[in-house]
Amino acid sequence: MSKAPRPSVLGNLTATVAPADGAEVKEAQTPAKNEGDMFRTSVYIPRAVAAKLHEIAFHEGRKKFNDLLIEGIDAVLTKRGYSTTAEIRESSKA
Repeated sequence: MSKAPRPSVLGNLTATVAPADGAEVKEAQTPAKNEGDMFRTSVYIPRAVAAKLHEIAFHEGRKKFNDLLIEGIDAVLTKRGYSTTAEIRESSKA
């Protein structure tokens, strides 16, 4: 016996929100820089590890947390004989 679908608490709500200053809201026509071919995902790591990665990024100057994650992904790919993320991205554009 299958269960009946649960009713949505927000199912019947409709709301229109206008900007406070009366300005028009425009939807983005194109994705943000470098996001068109990106895949977003969540990575769950211990807080202490995240803190250490943020510290490393800070001490290496203007490097971002994500840059360190990409370095790790590149290390995994190269260790297994695959191209790096930059090489894969370039070959997919060609």
